[in-house]
Amino acid sequence: MNREDIDIDALLRRLHLPTVRRLLPELETRAAVEGWSHRDFVAVLIAEEVAHRNGTRVAKAVRKAQFPFVRTIEDFDFVFQSSLRRQALGPFLGPELVTEGRNLVLSGKPGRGKTHIAISVAYRAIQNGHDARFISAADLIDTLSAAAKEGRLRDATAEFVAPHVLVIDEVGYLHHADDAANVLFGVVDQRYLRKRPIILTTNKRLSAWGTVLHDPDLAEVILDRILERGVHLALGGPSWRRRHLPESIEAELREAPETSV
Repeated sequence: MNREDIDIDALLRRLHLPTVRRLLPELETRAAVEGWSHRDFVAVLIAEEVAHRNGTRVAKAVRKAQFPFVRTIEDFDFVFQSSLRRQALGPFLGPELVTEGRNLVLSGKPGRGKTHIAISVAYRAIQNGHDARFISAADLIDTLSAAAKEGRLRDATAEFVAPHVLVIDEVGYLHHADDAANVLFGVVDQRYLRKRPIILTTNKRLSAWGTVLHDPDLAEVILDRILERGVHLALGGPSWRRRHLPESIEAELREAPETSV
């Protein structure tokens, strides 16, 4: 076959290489002007295609994760939230989060950045090639409780065991169902056995989870499994949402006792 008769555009369509198709004319001109070697030309084309595909994959994974918003660790203000050092999050930002099944519990009063950090860690996992799922503790427990009453608990539990990373947000913020510990244990235990990480946020002390989940013994078992390969980070300091308030008011609010369930 005469090389001039080869329909490169048609071949690229057949190979499903849309980015190469789009950039080929521009890069051909640039390569000629700048004197690229054949290897450099091919390398740039392939790198652009891979980058585009990775960006598409990340976007799809973020939609599937159902984050309420997207935040990165670079967005977090460690100067304002001085009770937490970025280095403490290092073990959760690499592939080891998933390969070693590392868990993370973030506790503190509202506005301390717990959800921001949880989403940031899960988003980094997506960037590292994994998938994630975000759900509030109340929604998770309600979903599992309803499934249990309908005889679908095993299938419902499997849905939250499947993702590489699971974020359970706001444990204890709302009143949980009476069987909260029972249904939550199924998810925690199955993820524990598969070494799949869980990231939890809570405004309650861990010692209060027995009251929050209506079963002190099972709550201790849940925390035992989470913390075997996990870390608990307590966030203090002022609330980011109230940073515009005078310091005297903020200090008074910080001294207020925790809300009971």
